[in-house]
Amino acid sequence: MASRSPLAAASSSDDVAVVGLGRVGLAVAAAFADGGLRVLGIEKRPEVVRLLQRGARRAGERGLEAALRRTIGRRLEVTTEWPRRLPAIVLVCVSTPVNLETRTPDLRSITEVAEELVRRLPPDGLVIVRSAVPVGTSRKLVLERVRRARARAGLACCPDRTARGATLRELRALPQIVGAIDETSADRASALFRRLTRQIVHVPNPETAEMIRLVDSCRADLLYAFGNEVALLARTHGLDPLEVIRGANQGPPAPSRRTVAGPPPVAVPGYVAGGRFSRDPYLLLPSLGERPVEQSLVFAARALNESMPLRAAADVLRLLRGAGKDPARCRVLVCGLQRRGRRGPGGPADSPAAPFLHALQGCVGKILGHDYELPADAVAAFEVEPVRLADGLVRADAVVLLDDHPRYARDLTPRRFAATRAPVVVYDSWRMLRETAVPALPQVRYAGLGHEG
Repeated sequence: MASRSPLAAASSSDDVAVVGLGRVGLAVAAAFADGGLRVLGIEKRPEVVRLLQRGARRAGERGLEAALRRTIGRRLEVTTEWPRRLPAIVLVCVSTPVNLETRTPDLRSITEVAEELVRRLPPDGLVIVRSAVPVGTSRKLVLERVRRARARAGLACCPDRTARGATLRELRALPQIVGAIDETSADRASALFRRLTRQIVHVPNPETAEMIRLVDSCRADLLYAFGNEVALLARTHGLDPLEVIRGANQGPPAPSRRTVAGPPPVAVPGYVAGGRFSRDPYLLLPSLGERPVEQSLVFAARALNESMPLRAAADVLRLLRGAGKDPARCRVLVCGLQRRGRRGPGGPADSPAAPFLHALQGCVGKILGHDYELPADAVAAFEVEPVRLADGLVRADAVVLLDDHPRYARDLTPRRFAATRAPVVVYDSWRMLRETAVPALPQVRYAGLGHEG
């Protein structure tokens, strides 16, 4: 395979370096390379670089595999090595995880990158922070370090706001936010991203851009949390939350351009976990200042959403007992271990299945697992027994649908439940089967989030 040496990376004024080749970094690197730039991709995990160099398939991102085939070894080089001198523009796309115990941001990766930039960035280089970070990180952590040795270095925050599974398409479809420390940095960052999209939105500074990214994620978390809140409130009165939500969403006609937009529709109850939903609210934590967490709507929403898989597990155990079964002797088939659109990198820690399964383990006899899009070894990584759907149904005392994959609605027909261990609990989290004949089957005890029967 043809490959440039990292030492030659700064030989072209068009060259760009992308540091961090996870979902965000790999997609933007491939997009720029596909558009004609020579891109140096730097990734500290050697196993990732080896897979990319061998042409390993990147599942779950439409169009990415083809873009990588066209560019790797040509206009895109991937390496674990830092060059002595970086290109004039460097995009920082490293992960910023949250410590699961303390709920605090882990900024070690971006700090390490900043220290490398101090030694390797050209004197007038531009650093573009694309990672999701706490407000103020780009300036205080990255720029202040870089300017120890590069007084003329520029900085812009151009946050990624794409959805997993549609990253390449949304790179071109979504407006790109650009917040920079000065006009020169803003112009250079804008010129780069105009290679991907014509929609550039300038904001006053990097801090505004950082917060836009976090607000974008937290807004969605809040909307989903309200749907879950409605489900819990409706349950108190024995009401069907979907009927409540359907009625509440019957508002006035869509507003015209001359009228004020109405409220967003109430979301259906469901699981909100993994990726930015699980992380970004905690990246906003430092922005609370002196205000206690208990007064934050953002963190109340996150706590509620994090509780839903645990509530579902408690429901399943209670329903098994109500069906006259001892949970400790029961087998539970869990379907849809990864949310659709979250295939590929992620795994158990990036799925609502993780807390649900953790709550069931030790309380039931055996947990079986099925997912249409995950191979058996990936299913087994959840510490469940991988099974085919038909085999799992025959063995299960309870069937739990964690994901709203449309194939479950198609394949879980009444005939499929004829051979189940009656009575069988069917916990349909997203109520996909509510309009079918399954809930009325005499051998089925049907329930979903916030509703039974």
